[in-house]
Amino acid sequence: MKKFVFVFSLVLMLVLTSVTAFADEIIIRVDSVEVEFNDDLGFPFIDENNRTQVPFRATLEKYGAKVDWNEENKTAIASKDDITVEVPIGENYIVKDGEKIAVDTAARIVNGRTYLPIRAVIEAFGSEVQWDAALNTVVITREPVDAKAIYLEAAEKSTSWKNYDVKALLNMSMEAPDDEGRLQSMKMNMDMDMTVFMDPFKAKIIVDIPVTVMDTEFMEMMMEMYMVVDEEGYTTYTGTKDYTGEFTWFKQTMKDEVFTDLLKYSKNTTLPNNELTQKYTKDVKYFGNYTDETGRTLLRLEYTMSGDIYKELFEGYEEAMPEPTNEQEKMTYEAIKVLINADLGDITFIVYIDEETGEMVKMEMDLASMVKSIVSQMSLIMGGMPQEVMDILNNLKAEMVAEYLNINEAADFEIPEAALNAPDVTEMLENLEQYEELPTEEDIQDEVR
Repeated sequence: MKKFVFVFSLVLMLVLTSVTAFADEIIIRVDSVEVEFNDDLGFPFIDENNRTQVPFRATLEKYGAKVDWNEENKTAIASKDDITVEVPIGENYIVKDGEKIAVDTAARIVNGRTYLPIRAVIEAFGSEVQWDAALNTVVITREPVDAKAIYLEAAEKSTSWKNYDVKALLNMSMEAPDDEGRLQSMKMNMDMDMTVFMDPFKAKIIVDIPVTVMDTEFMEMMMEMYMVVDEEGYTTYTGTKDYTGEFTWFKQTMKDEVFTDLLKYSKNTTLPNNELTQKYTKDVKYFGNYTDETGRTLLRLEYTMSGDIYKELFEGYEEAMPEPTNEQEKMTYEAIKVLINADLGDITFIVYIDEETGEMVKMEMDLASMVKSIVSQMSLIMGGMPQEVMDILNNLKAEMVAEYLNINEAADFEIPEAALNAPDVTEMLENLEQYEELPTEEDIQDEVR
């Protein structure tokens, strides 16, 4: 179990250093303006073919088309920009300027209202249609947006940040068995504040994790961490708060020039990273714009990249790893090796970009599938995973929201003296191992006999 806790913590850190809302109704937005529906007009729904059907007149008029109805042929007609699209009721095709186009579901009349498959009709006019599953929203954009270009430009800008703050919320829930084998609901809502300086690299992380079991707060974990990087490796300082409010600190230094190079703030690292981002970007979708509480207009994008990016990012790292000097370093290196060679599949998340500045300001991500994939691969280094652990992971839910704040204006910080003077975790583990190896009284008596 000690190994599992360590590896799971490592996975969480790896994931955090690379929100989902659900609505009951289906929302239709045209150029980021929501279409209003009511009982008279009807409401959108998902049909038996898993396609979105929308009220014909309300949607197409909002889109800017002129609408008509041919009672004799039972056909809805929409015209815009010299294009005419006819949608016959009950047929698996539409007609664009006299040419039939096959579709996989048919328009219909429900409760006296005409409904049509929105994607097929809007795309026939040359506009773009996306499905924002997290917000249950059909996104219609009259003039297609180059979402990939917007994202890549923002990603490139982020590599030139000299410092920034991150405020992250990670909501996790799972069912874990108690001592009698009964499943108990467990929730962890992690609140993390992080400050990062890039040249030279240093980071400060404050984490507050209240743990709730069966809707009752079971415990609250407080942790403060610092990380600094030099030419030869990196040092982490970790403090945990006890019930008296005092922090207990320990530190760990790892000599690792290869990993250090990845964190360096220079053209030698940022340029290759930008090239990797472009290479492994698989898809970027534009989900419209939204206004946040400060009045900023934010572009909402869905970004998908190949998990193979990590294999190339750490290419050569496996061979260049220094020889581990203790058990914890060995576990860390083995975990990184698994990550390098793991098949993570595609990784998808939501990103918000400030329309005015072009900067990335917020990210939303469903971490559950990613954590399951990584832990499944990492189970190899532990000779398998207990079934009860796999059961917990299979019902794991984990959603993260991270906001990027104070870009290039973050407040500087100093590492506390108590952390700088903390004992080294390597020495602590070595002393613990020596203690565990001391002969017991029973061993001594056996020796005497």
